[in-house]
Amino acid sequence: MERTQRIQTMIEDQFLVEFDGELTAESDLFKAGVIDSFGYVQLLSSIEKDFSIQLKDEDFLKNILTSLESIDAFVAKKIAERDDR
Repeated sequence: MERTQRIQTMIEDQFLVEFDGELTAESDLFKAGVIDSFGYVQLLSSIEKDFSIQLKDEDFLKNILTSLESIDAFVAKKIAERDDR
């Protein structure tokens, strides 16, 4: 399963939602009522484990990732950083 699909499935399973015409990759998951701050931390923790990336406190606070699209781009960047080492 590709990275974007894995993240989408993770969000759907954790928050009992389904991406469709109304909830898209660009949707703000906070404004759509899908996640709150606690769910956000849980999601990033799950992503950290699933993708074997290391997140710093500033990653949780610096750029709040509000959509599947932004979360996917962030994970891609972290994987690239990890692989460059």
